[in-house]
Amino acid sequence: MRRVSILRIVRNVFLIVMLLVIAFTAVVLLSGAKAFAVASDSMAPRLHRGDVVFVRHADFEKLAVGDVISAQFPKEDGIFTHRIVRVDAKKQQVYTRGDHNMSDDPMPTDASHIIGKLWFSLPYLGFISFGIQNYTLIYILLGVAIALIALRFVITLRRKTES
Repeated sequence: MRRVSILRIVRNVFLIVMLLVIAFTAVVLLSGAKAFAVASDSMAPRLHRGDVVFVRHADFEKLAVGDVISAQFPKEDGIFTHRIVRVDAKKQQVYTRGDHNMSDDPMPTDASHIIGKLWFSLPYLGFISFGIQNYTLIYILLGVAIALIALRFVITLRRKTES
C-alpha cells in the first residue's frame, strides 16, 4: 500500500514538472525569444559559462548603454553576449564589453548583427547543450532510459511473483 502511494506521488510530481516545462517552452516560443548557451565567463558575475540567455528582438533606437545584447560575430560563426558601453546612432553601431573583461571588444557591432536584448537567463542549462554537442549527455540520457526500463521490468516481475 505504501509503495503505491509513493509511486503515485512520484508520477504526479513528474507530471507537474512536465506540464511546467511545456508551459515555459510555449511562453518562450510565443514571445519570439531565442536562447543561447553562454560559452565563457566574460560576463561574470552576471552570466557564467553554462548559463542560457533568452533574448528578444529590440529596435536599435531603443538600445542603451548598459543593455546586454546577443550578436553575431561579424566575420565568423558564433554569437556573443556582452554589455553595451557606447551607442553610435549615426553609424548604427554599438560598442560592447564583457563585464569581466578589462577592455572593450575590438570591433563595434553593426545593428544588423544584433540578435536581441537580454530578456532573462537560467543558470546551468547551457551545459545540456554542451553535453549534446559532445555526445556525453546523449549517453547519460540513454543510460537513464535503459535503467528506467529495467527498473520497470523488475517491478513488474516482483509484483507477479508476490501475487
